[in-house]
Amino acid sequence: MSEDRSLLEVDSLEKHFPMTRGVLNDEIGRVQAVDGISFEIAEGETFGIVGESGCGKSTAARTILRLEEPTGGTVRFDGRDVTGYDRAELKRFRREAQLLFQDPDSSLDPRMSVGESLAEPLIVHGMKDRERRRSIIESLLARVGLQADDIDRYPHEFSGGQKQRIGLARALVLNPRLLVADEPVSALDVSVQAEILELMADLQEEFGLSILLISHNLGVVRHICDRVGVMYLGKLVEVGPAADLFSNPKHPYTSALVSAIPSADPSQRGRRVGLEGDVPDPANPPSGCRFHTRCPEVIPPNEYDIEQETWRAILDFKQRIESGMTTDELFELVYPALAEEREGPCQLLEADVDDALRSEYELDVPLEDERIESVFASTVERLAVGDFAAARKLLDAELPTICQHSSPDLVAENGRRVSCHLIDERTVSEDPPARASDPVQVDEANE
Repeated sequence: MSEDRSLLEVDSLEKHFPMTRGVLNDEIGRVQAVDGISFEIAEGETFGIVGESGCGKSTAARTILRLEEPTGGTVRFDGRDVTGYDRAELKRFRREAQLLFQDPDSSLDPRMSVGESLAEPLIVHGMKDRERRRSIIESLLARVGLQADDIDRYPHEFSGGQKQRIGLARALVLNPRLLVADEPVSALDVSVQAEILELMADLQEEFGLSILLISHNLGVVRHICDRVGVMYLGKLVEVGPAADLFSNPKHPYTSALVSAIPSADPSQRGRRVGLEGDVPDPANPPSGCRFHTRCPEVIPPNEYDIEQETWRAILDFKQRIESGMTTDELFELVYPALAEEREGPCQLLEADVDDALRSEYELDVPLEDERIESVFASTVERLAVGDFAAARKLLDAELPTICQHSSPDLVAENGRRVSCHLIDERTVSEDPPARASDPVQVDEANE
């Protein structure tokens, strides 16, 4: 890998999709699929972007190639801003940056022979010599492990692995400098995956390619990538050398992903970091750190003495109330057997609400920190009488966390960049928002 210069530089790239309604298509919101990511790829380097489904990694790849128009930020290829290219410049750029699709079946036209599919990019870019085109295609088919006489066969005559080899040949037929591979082996059998990855590595060395690999499979990324960016809900949370990132992950989300990689080492069993819940809606991302709604290491206020597991459960409870819990939902949680028979308003007993919520969130009686126990009891009191607004205000005032109210920066540390308040000591030591000293005083003020 050459580290002398960057071939691709992505700076604060954004792609937001508008949400509209009505015949006039009035915009009512935006899906923040990619929200300010930055990274670079050196010549000859393989850079991987990993994350759960829906985190925005495929949208990022398509936006970099301008198959989707960016909402903001810049993409510089060989020092020139791709986002400002006109149609002719964009055509030249796409000759040097090619996309390898995830599904070889849907990316090949069943009505076109292999030769016709591979010749199409050459024709688009002005190669009129038919014999020369055929010579290039036959040579390339042999290089990706197929036969030269496969040129006249059709996609249905090949296996899935062979179709992906054809897709790889088509991506390389214009001799690009950058290959963007979007989940290139996820649709293939495990045995075939290794063959395709080895082929990609060989071709990279032979042609001097830079590769942007998009994948949710960390085993694949660890095998082929020089550096890795971990993406969550449209943002990069950690970027660094693959070896360092997998051996010593810094961000809690990276730790969870790495712990999920299957291992034959008995000493590694039972160390999986579980993540509760689903990835939040990118149309309405959480405030502060976007991962705080699922993070197993959320920072508690300094004055509380509480175990992380209990604090996580308290935050789950807090998030449920803040998300807009209704009286009906609370009644069904407290009295599930009576929920269907209920008609009209019904009194909730404070003791029953307390028992149901402690059971739902596995909270001790009493909680280990007296102050949090007092806040919880006061919250239950408000919920029992249906005052959800007061309960939300109380929880927000008494149980703040910097992870919820402040978005962390991507901080450089030992050759990698990490976006987490645990890493940035400046924010860990930052004073939390002002809180009432006594929950009862908050109650009186609200009333």
